[in-house]
Amino acid sequence: MTENETIFWNRILELAQSQLKQTTYEFFVLDARLIKVENNVATIYLDPMKELFWEKNLKDVILTAGFEIFNAQIAVDYQFEDDLEMMPGTQEGSQAFSSQNINPLPLVKSDLNPKYSFENFIQGDENRWAVAASIAVANTPGTTYNPLFIWGGPGLGKTHLLNAIGNSVLLDNPNARVKYITAENFINEFVIHIRLDTMDELKEKFRNLDLLLIDDIQSLAKKTLLGTQEEFFNTFNALHNNNKQIVLTSDRTPDHLNDLEQRLVTRFKWGLTVNITPPDFETRVAILTNKIQEYSFTFPQDTIEYLAGQFDSNVRDLEGALKDISLVANFKQIDRITVDIAAEAIRARKQDTPKMTIIPIEEIQTQVGKFYGVTVKEIKATKRTQDIVLARQVAMFLAREMTDNSLPKIGKEFGGRDHSTVLHAYNKIKNMIVEDESLRIEIETIKNKIK
Repeated sequence: MTENETIFWNRILELAQSQLKQTTYEFFVLDARLIKVENNVATIYLDPMKELFWEKNLKDVILTAGFEIFNAQIAVDYQFEDDLEMMPGTQEGSQAFSSQNINPLPLVKSDLNPKYSFENFIQGDENRWAVAASIAVANTPGTTYNPLFIWGGPGLGKTHLLNAIGNSVLLDNPNARVKYITAENFINEFVIHIRLDTMDELKEKFRNLDLLLIDDIQSLAKKTLLGTQEEFFNTFNALHNNNKQIVLTSDRTPDHLNDLEQRLVTRFKWGLTVNITPPDFETRVAILTNKIQEYSFTFPQDTIEYLAGQFDSNVRDLEGALKDISLVANFKQIDRITVDIAAEAIRARKQDTPKMTIIPIEEIQTQVGKFYGVTVKEIKATKRTQDIVLARQVAMFLAREMTDNSLPKIGKEFGGRDHSTVLHAYNKIKNMIVEDESLRIEIETIKNKIK
């Protein structure tokens, strides 16, 4: 299709979705395709059973889009499967509705990192659904979850999964047109092509992909880059309309991309949105056990568990700790990493973390109790009424945030609870404050009282 035809068709879809219920839109509209617009007549492929619906409900939509894009009244000629078989240059399937490729498409550089695969991604409860969805997308791109939107904090494996999807698709089909790119680099490419007046090259590069993998899409959410958002919007539509797979990652949910155009946010929610949270203790142990295979040192189990207890926010901290240990071990010419050696190696990294070691856990429990109207004794006990459970979990969260005490130490201060209980409370509150602005304000208020 020409650029105007693509814009015209995207406008029809946008207007139709705004006027119809989602289920109605998906059934009657999504499988339709624009073949061409010629002599003010739009030729649209359609299931013959759906023609009456289009005539009754979408005639005004087509007229509106026609005047907006072509400044003319656009009539409609519906074509059905039998008709398409007789049309020159068409064939069954989605290829029948793509623009005619007179020249072969240029090669596309995937920019994938070959070291990332599903096989070397450590799965835990915190990423189980993201992994399952990613594998499903890699197995049947463009048909299962499109787009797939993966969100979570930094260093939790989003980039690993993006690359694993791409590498898996290329393994199955080496001729697939796959592109991995960060949103920041997409912006940079857009600016360069605007400056060089070569936007057609950018469109050809991105709108003819089989799989587009965009990392850190939140970088696109800037009010000063509306031109970039417009181009990405058109790219998204071009790919989605042709059943090409799109996968995006972000540090927040689509609804929290505040500076992104609403029409983009809506499209990001068309498919599946999955969350990755920080790895639990057992997953961190598994990650470390896997990572130490890259080193020539021996790590006893107690050292691995010690390191897993020191860093619980993301995988990058664990990887950085191993590099610190490697440096110290090489300098001292030792090959067995004891807990003491590990503690010495990561001391500087631990000191860099913004935690206040002088705050007693009891002070945190006291201030949290006062705020929520419960006693420290109740926080430490086993009673599980809603107000006490919330206070207890907030206190554990703040103890982890504001002190450098280990998880077992914090658990001991809360009635002898296991480290996994503390970690569960920490992760739960951390995820809740992303969605619950009131809770975030409550915790900030308590923090100020403690400080």
